[in-house]
Amino acid sequence: MAANPILCGCGQVARCRTSWTQHNPGRRFLGCPNFADPLLNCNFFRWVDRQLPNRWYEEWMYENHVMAMNAQA
Repeated sequence: MAANPILCGCGQVARCRTSWTQHNPGRRFLGCPNFADPLLNCNFFRWVDRQLPNRWYEEWMYENHVMAMNAQA
């Protein structure tokens, strides 16, 4: 665990996840660990990574992710 964990609005340690949306493929973010529960989710969100350098790179990352997911199916 990090020396100074980042807490969400619920007071819990924010979880690091990876976005695989078409506009932010491969970008990591911190979010509320209760994101799946609409009653407990405090909607905390913070990007960990910088924005991807350009649209071509976004599309390349997303397409590679989709191909990898299809290969697993």
